[in-house]
Amino acid sequence: MPKPKHRKHQNLYLAVFFLAAALAWNPLLAQPVMRTNEKGETIIVFPDGTTQLFSEFGNAHQPEPAQSGEKPADNKYPVLDVKIEPLEGGIPVTSEDLRRISERKAQLSKTAASIAQERAEEATRQRNLLEEDYRQAISNNASPEALERLSARLKAARQTETETNSEAKLALREANRAEELTRRGNYVEEYQRNQLIKKNQARQYANLNLASADSYGNLLLDDNYLPFTQTDEVILHPPAPACEFAYEGKDDRGRFRRDLHKELLFTHTDERLRPFLKDKHYLTCEGYFTQLGGFRYLTLQFTFAYPNAREAYGFIEKGSYLMVKLLNGQFITLFSGKLDKGAFDTETGLLTYLVHYPIDQSQINLLKRSEADSVLVAWSSGYEEYEIYEVGFFLNQIRCLE
Repeated sequence: MPKPKHRKHQNLYLAVFFLAAALAWNPLLAQPVMRTNEKGETIIVFPDGTTQLFSEFGNAHQPEPAQSGEKPADNKYPVLDVKIEPLEGGIPVTSEDLRRISERKAQLSKTAASIAQERAEEATRQRNLLEEDYRQAISNNASPEALERLSARLKAARQTETETNSEAKLALREANRAEELTRRGNYVEEYQRNQLIKKNQARQYANLNLASADSYGNLLLDDNYLPFTQTDEVILHPPAPACEFAYEGKDDRGRFRRDLHKELLFTHTDERLRPFLKDKHYLTCEGYFTQLGGFRYLTLQFTFAYPNAREAYGFIEKGSYLMVKLLNGQFITLFSGKLDKGAFDTETGLLTYLVHYPIDQSQINLLKRSEADSVLVAWSSGYEEYEIYEVGFFLNQIRCLE
């Protein structure tokens, strides 16, 4: 066996060796597993769900007894020994992925609760100010009209305060539920349940006979109630938008470069945040293609409306995947060319990630076959899928690039 060079590595090596030896000596024993806890520490998870720090391995495994009058501990580390189906396109999913995603959802729930609490506090402040204005108006013998206007504003403020307080309570309850889901390790069961729901929905839609686009020709009428000429042609083959280049020429190294203008790919607002953001999008993604010499890149710009999104989403690692799902059922997987931790603009309050994905001709050829349906982005906090609203984004960008 190779000899470790450092004492720390030697201790780690010996601990692993003795743990493996113990299991080999009695193969009937259920095997403990090594994992990382929420503090980043390496732990050993035993079959009963209790844990022990890896650095303390070698001591007898004895769970700490409960104090007198206390209930048995209910915070065992979840032992997950289930088969997790991969995502569409063959992307594997592990329990660690699902744990990170669950933690991200819990963080988003906390953000929603924080926003809701701020709104409730502001509503209370406004109601207090209006009550003071109303008292001052009475003291100053204001006109009945002025008192009536203040009374109406005060009534609206009290209604707003009631509504925002209710929203804050619901948001806090959801945050506690999300945190409890993560703590108990029920995120795998939730994932399996959601996947089953998606499969059942897909089976239902697969048996539907969708109307052909040709039928729309009978619905579009001109002023004389006659079908428009070439209606089918316009619907099935709409005119392509004009191509515009953000840059075309040589770069500082003398290489030919062509950048297309940014186009919107999708917007996304987590359901936990939607009640508090109203018409504002939590995440906006824009993208464009670049040709640099003999290479081509897809650049995506992810913009979050709140800087604390970094706590929930983390960063995009070098080599992390971006999977594009097409409407024809095909998948194209790209990999990021560099690490991006996000940049925060103090003036706008926006958090932005700029990620470059190299793309080859075979992948471009696949993207040219169909409109896009959705994209799956791998964050350090786990993947997230986004529905694409601009389904012709790739078709238009590639047409202009070529």
